[in-house]
Formats: sequence, C-alpha cells, structure tokens
Amino acid sequence: SVACVNKYASVMPYPFSRFNPKDGSISSLDRFSETNVSDASFELVRNATFIVFDQNRGLQILGQFPSLELMFTVPADLVHEAPVYVPPPMNAIILSALHAGVIPQLIINLNASVPTIANFTSDPPVYAVNGGRYFNGTVFWAVGGGFPFQASNGSIILQTPGIFALDPMTRKVTTLLNNYYGAQFNSPDDLAVDANGDIYFTDPWYGWGLNLTTNPILAPATWRFRPSTGSANIIETSLVQPNGVGISPDGRTLYVTDTGATVFNTPPDIIPRYTYNSTGPRLTYAFDVTTFSAGGYLTNKRPIWLAEEVADDGFHVAGNGYLVGAAGFGVDILSPYGELLIRIQTEFFVNNIQFAGADYKELWLFGQGGISRVTWNLQG
Repeated sequence: SVACVNKYASVMPYPFSRFNPKDGSISSLDRFSETNVSDASFELVRNATFIVFDQNRGLQILGQFPSLELMFTVPADLVHEAPVYVPPPMNAIILSALHAGVIPQLIINLNASVPTIANFTSDPPVYAVNGGRYFNGTVFWAVGGGFPFQASNGSIILQTPGIFALDPMTRKVTTLLNNYYGAQFNSPDDLAVDANGDIYFTDPWYGWGLNLTTNPILAPATWRFRPSTGSANIIETSLVQPNGVGISPDGRTLYVTDTGATVFNTPPDIIPRYTYNSTGPRLTYAFDVTTFSAGGYLTNKRPIWLAEEVADDGFHVAGNGYLVGAAGFGVDILSPYGELLIRIQTEFFVNNIQFAGADYKELWLFGQGGISRVTWNLQG
C-alpha cells in the first residue's frame, strides 16, 4: 500500500510523541510511522509499504504497480551484507552472511522464474565480507574479517581486513590491499568504484565490534585506493564511524554516511561491542570530488540528511542521482540534496540493498530475518 504525507508532516496535532528506548537498543517502534498522534488518518502511514513525502517525484519512482515481496526468510541473528549483482549471463546476486564463524557467502540465482538461494564459496575462501561493488567484470569486496579460519578442506586460511577482488565466473579471489605500511586496517565496510577504477572505501570499527577481527589500531577513516599502483591514501577523517559510500553518476560528488550513533562502550566480552544512542551522528554527507593525477580528493563537506530511523548503512546512488540507503526497518530514497522522497517500510531490520535485474529496476533488500524485492520505476 502507498500513503502520501502532506508537507512532510511538518505540523502534527497535539499531543504527539515518538518512542525512544533510551537503553542503548534499537526498536522498531522508534520510527516516524509509529508516532503516537491524535489523527486517525495516521493509521494509513503506519500500515503503508511505501510512504511518499514528495508526490511528484515519489510517484514517478514507484510507477504504476510498485510492490514489496518477501523472497527468502533468513536467520534473524545474521547480518546480511555486501550484496553485489552480477549481470547476465550469470544474473545473480552474491552476498555475505556477516557473523563470527560463518565462512561461505550466499548466491541468489535470478535466471530461474523463481529465484533460488544457495551457499557460495570463493577460491580461496574469504571470511566476513562487509561491502561490495561490481565493476568491469570484477566484484570488489571490502572485507572486515581479520582472524585465521579453517576452510572446508581443513586448511587454515590467514586473512587480514582489506580490499579483495573476485572473478565471479571462476570464483578466484585476489587480495588487493591488506595493510597500510604494515598496519592492519580496522574493517573495511563499504566501497564504491569510480570511472577510472579507483576504489573509495570506509574503514570503521564494526569488524572488531562484531568480533570478526582484532582490536583496531587506526582511527575510523575514508580511503582512496588505486589498484593499478597499490597506493592507498586517507582522504577523510572527521566522521565518527564512516559507513556507506556512493558516487554520483557524473563522478563529482561522493556520499558517505556516518553511523557514529553506535557507541563502542560495552565490556569487551559482550558482542556486539556497541550500543545505540540516537543523539550521536546518523548523517549522510556529500563531498565535492576534485580529481588530480593521484586521484580524487574531497572538499566542501556538507551534511545533507539526518536519518529518520537509526542510520543509513548500505548505500547506493541510482542512475538518475537519487540516493538509496538501508536504514533501520526500511529504506530511504533521497534527492541528491537530501530531500526525503519515499520511505519503504519492512518487517525486518535492513542492512543493505542492491539494484538488480535486466533493467536494474529491482531493488533487493537484505537484512536480519528477511530478503525482499521491490519492483518499481527507479533504475539503478
């Protein structure tokens, strides 16, 4: 169902209140649509699949027959990350089940009339893939796992966090980056590839927070890596926990989300090693990209969006420049300037998203407890 909100609900009738757990947890009640308000029509918002805030642009995005369909039920205790669509002839989505001790990735085959899901193991196996992008026939992975692990054949695989390249057809993996002058990266989280093949990636502390790697020794930061030379350059250090990253279609703007509302304040034996504080950063920033011979550098930092719910994690830029972010129990669709156009509501916590399909007009949602598919008119 679709509900349209008048003037962004900028004025609500009294009394109104929105739940906040205030105990470091994340609650599905802490969302706009669960606001207690003296207006019977708000029940339409609460029950809507798509909440439209800008009718002109929002209804264009949805098209005539938008839908949200639960495709797979998955374990609620597993974070599902790093979905990457590989176009035909493979026509599949490779993704990660991010959890201590879980080695294989997953693959969703889209060639059949009814998609199927199965385990996917690369050669060699890779542990704790957290972000990914497809570029010129290669899947680039941001990998957060930093512990030795045992492969299915009994061999011990040594691995540190870094940037890896997967040939999706042969499943062969190559390590591209695993250190900064001998220092181990924290846990590369998400990445984006520009037209020249340079990789922008974020390096927060979530790998340690989920017990996937050792204690961090670097401050959270955003980096640029050039695979052709092996050079890695730090380009942004002001965000508390940089997370999702995307590049505008013209390559002139880089978007980075800050999920610093997660506070690393728990005893080290409690996993995850962080709690949630809604007063912390849960922002999306835009940066101008100025390109020199060494690569792109960031200027003109500006906040453009405070997440309505939790914070934007998995992040993509659509073909028309709209921003799409996985945030809490749903997905935000924003203009390039941070205007909320549509909110998709789900029954499960969404970790990441991926455009897929022959025309890239499917948006797949990956989370804790479910994998869903949106069909609409927005092209990735």
